[in-house]
Amino acid sequence: MRTTRSSGTVLAALTAVILGITGCGGGNSGASAPSKAESTAAATTAGTEGSTSPDTSTFRKLKVYTVGNFPQNDTKAVVDEINKYLKEKINAEIDFQGLPWSSWAEKMALAYQSGEQVDLTFAPNWADFANNVAKGAFLPLDDLLAKYGQGIKETLDPRFLDGGTVDGKIYAIPTNKEIGESHTIMFRKDLVDKYGFDVNSIETLEDLEPWLQTIKEKEPAIAPIWLSGSGSDTLGYFDKTRESMKENFRYELVAGAPAGIVLDTKTDKMVISSMESDTAIYRMKLYGDWFSKGYINKDAATTKTSTEDAFKAGKTWMKFGSDKPDSDKEDSIATGIELVKLKGNEPEISTASVSNSMMAIGRTSIDPERTMMLLNLLHTDPVLVNLIDFGVEGRQYVKVEGKENFIKLPDGIATRADTGWAPGIEWMFGNQTITYLWEGESADKWEKFKAYNESAHKVKSFGFNFNTDAVKTQVSVVSNIIKEFRPLLETGSLGVDKVLTEYNNKLKANGIEEIRAEVQKQYDAWKAKQS
Repeated sequence: MRTTRSSGTVLAALTAVILGITGCGGGNSGASAPSKAESTAAATTAGTEGSTSPDTSTFRKLKVYTVGNFPQNDTKAVVDEINKYLKEKINAEIDFQGLPWSSWAEKMALAYQSGEQVDLTFAPNWADFANNVAKGAFLPLDDLLAKYGQGIKETLDPRFLDGGTVDGKIYAIPTNKEIGESHTIMFRKDLVDKYGFDVNSIETLEDLEPWLQTIKEKEPAIAPIWLSGSGSDTLGYFDKTRESMKENFRYELVAGAPAGIVLDTKTDKMVISSMESDTAIYRMKLYGDWFSKGYINKDAATTKTSTEDAFKAGKTWMKFGSDKPDSDKEDSIATGIELVKLKGNEPEISTASVSNSMMAIGRTSIDPERTMMLLNLLHTDPVLVNLIDFGVEGRQYVKVEGKENFIKLPDGIATRADTGWAPGIEWMFGNQTITYLWEGESADKWEKFKAYNESAHKVKSFGFNFNTDAVKTQVSVVSNIIKEFRPLLETGSLGVDKVLTEYNNKLKANGIEEIRAEVQKQYDAWKAKQS
């Protein structure tokens, strides 16, 4: 059985931005939620108010930050409906700050530093969460959760809460979605059928090469593989290479540490992946071979066009995604293009997987109690969650006649993007399991999610978070080096051997060994407390 992250995923995290794993939902504030959802919403009120009888007599305007495909044309209409609903529920409205991926990290860092009002904010582990906790950007949530978050505690798998815990205190609440991770690559079904490809025949990344050659020869207008080295797209999202499988996926990412530091689970020692992991080095050289053969777009190291955008524009036939239940159906609906996917590995639970989508309350919140009530509603109230996920009934979707809990696009609308509200934030907010399903998805989708979560197993370092304080200067410099070299290493550009040598020399000269020693020290101390 697989027990660790592969070196491919190690490479996938060489930047601070991780791929977004999309989810599915929908809803509105004007329509009644399904009967099952209504009962959940009823429990919400009790969970929020309970015996504490919170005072909501003072109106609050809560500033909520997130990131996605913004701006959206219909944001005002959707937020207006959200605010009508919240005014009735908790006498509050939101000042919705939907930021684009290109500027989100920079703007949030400035907001935390300047003392700007931040009530609720998207705060995943991969976006400097531990450092922001250390800097005091977020409030501890244990007491607030106990008083105003009973619905969260009742509906969220307790394993999730480990993801938002630092030094024994909870600083963020994860989204209720898949608890483990398993990644895949998705392909246009029309081309898979046209050339007689069998997705079930692909066991390793190398098995794709005949497909890539066919597409290169017979579909010259599209790239067999589209990568954007300046972004977060990477072949590491399908992490089964022959080398990694032979090594039984021995290397794990280390939460909070620069991506170049990984745990060798066979020795329990921290290693530098680009120097000491045969699987990571093998993968980079495979990229170089494929780049030289023309399987990867020539501008991969510099293009700003993501794989997702290239796919939608017809520039490639593949895209990256999660192998969670119905993910191919979700992405088919989102893109308007029928997709099929490769089978990923069994899902695994890591500190990263339970913390890759979390919400935190800022230390500058004008009302932490009301903000926790809002967060509790996001985990228990289907009307609110569906509104945020898919907008307003009749504008962004309509209900499927005769099918409880199913929705579809309005007549004449080809894709979700055409509705004016498709920011791709379903995986960030609250509880996915109380949302509507799109027509074409499995009626038992959330039962499949439950089975998927139950099948997920923990990696060796689950629960460990690296605190960078002792080596923060070195971490800052090394992180910049990783960002500089990632586009070349993960796209196979400019000759891997030459680039790898220069990369490793820079890492050595700028403190990678000091970082490794500190990570090992903290990991050993953490491990000693686990017995």
